[in-house]
Amino acid sequence: MTRRALALLAALPLLACPDKKQAPDGEPHAAAPVDAKTLKQETVSILITGAENGYLLPVTEGGTSRGGAAEVLGWWVAKEGHCPGPLLPNGDAPCRDASTIVASTGDNANGQAISSFFKGEPTAELMRQMGYAASALGNRELDWSRDQFVANRTRAGFPYLAANLAAKDDDGKALGLGHFRVLSRKGVTVAIIGLAARKATVTPMPGRMKGLEAVDETAALTEVLAEVKKANPHVIGVVSDGCLNDAPAILEKHADFGLTFFAGRRCDGPFPDSVGGTRLVYPGSRWSSYAKVAVTVTLSSTPVQVTSAVSTVEVVGGDGAPAAEPQAKALVDGWKKKLDDALGGTIGFTKAGLGQESKEMTQWLTTALKEQFQADVALLNRKGVRQALPPGPVTKASVYDLVPFDNQVVVVKLTGEALLTALGNTEARVAGVKPKGDGWVDAKGTAIDPKKTYSVATTDYLYLGGDGFALNKADPAPLETKTSWQAALIEWTAAKKSDEKRPLEGLLGAK
Repeated sequence: MTRRALALLAALPLLACPDKKQAPDGEPHAAAPVDAKTLKQETVSILITGAENGYLLPVTEGGTSRGGAAEVLGWWVAKEGHCPGPLLPNGDAPCRDASTIVASTGDNANGQAISSFFKGEPTAELMRQMGYAASALGNRELDWSRDQFVANRTRAGFPYLAANLAAKDDDGKALGLGHFRVLSRKGVTVAIIGLAARKATVTPMPGRMKGLEAVDETAALTEVLAEVKKANPHVIGVVSDGCLNDAPAILEKHADFGLTFFAGRRCDGPFPDSVGGTRLVYPGSRWSSYAKVAVTVTLSSTPVQVTSAVSTVEVVGGDGAPAAEPQAKALVDGWKKKLDDALGGTIGFTKAGLGQESKEMTQWLTTALKEQFQADVALLNRKGVRQALPPGPVTKASVYDLVPFDNQVVVVKLTGEALLTALGNTEARVAGVKPKGDGWVDAKGTAIDPKKTYSVATTDYLYLGGDGFALNKADPAPLETKTSWQAALIEWTAAKKSDEKRPLEGLLGAK
């Protein structure tokens, strides 16, 4: 086969059956033809998802259904030849001649209410049935508690990997994080290395990452690859909760890493399709798509030859779409019934819906907290809201879809000076005060007095230092309400009795 033909082979998506034999690599006319009887060539596929956020149920947008955990697994079985079911303890698939490996870039469980209300347990169960082999540690994995993370990891049956987080003590070791995992399919050995995001130690609730220290990614990869290569893998890949636009700076200086792929998040900056021989892979989010890295390995050549192709598959429902995998669907249906039993019933109505970053969304969330706890001010953070509120009936589950975090409401006493400092944080979303000129005024239009004391309803996440607020430094003894953010919002919304004639947005001053 010529060099040109080989280049075309590497560039084309491998859509055929993974077991299909392909021509061997080699220099033209450099050696006698390889005897077909002795040729050993295999293709395996690494299926990658990311930022699943517990979206076990399909989402319908513009009349099109996308995603769903059971639906994705149905696609994998029908289109990728994937073997469903939990992996064996050694990482092998539960059926013979399996040719797929499934991995995630992280942020698996916190998002859709069906997962977040039950603290990630449903997602752990589904990922086990889907046959995941590993996940990078996402910055939302510890949104509930350390013990809950360990329980979910055990339930899921696969390791969380973060080669760039070093365990400094027993607290760090207790989370049981790994650095890499080596798996084998059809005689092809694949090593998967995991990286946490650079902000991993500061994004979760303060204290959740106790005992872990962030390490520079390049240094971490250099060290872990020395261990990985002892296993002589045919393929080495990275799954990362970090931004793909940061990857070129790492890879351009280290062709010696020998990575086949580097999968991660899409952030603000652009990124190329590849750096040297390493493919950069964005798998999408919320199980609405997945990436497929198909690698063909000529095991009979010396050295072993490896070619790869990357494709992205959108998981769309409708006529001709594969059926949801039955066992996964049964799991989802069971958890959906539990959710309906716990959070059923309508608490309001919105005709137009509320945008995720809209003024009305901010007003709804902050006003509810301010009035529920009779505070002077309510203070929340922008990133606390994870999606828009769709038009139609508002349910308790709607609230958990919007606000999936396990945060309690606290009421703190802040001097005007400390309040003004908090209001200067770009993440701040507030009720009870508003900007005027170069300063801030209260609800009566009076300028905030630096020496006056104000009561502020907020969440324990912000109180303990989340997003840089650190309100605990201003008030070491707040009122702990023992009320979740969601419960406060649900109670306030239900009391307003919004309906089709008096929609929620009308009560918030929407035009």
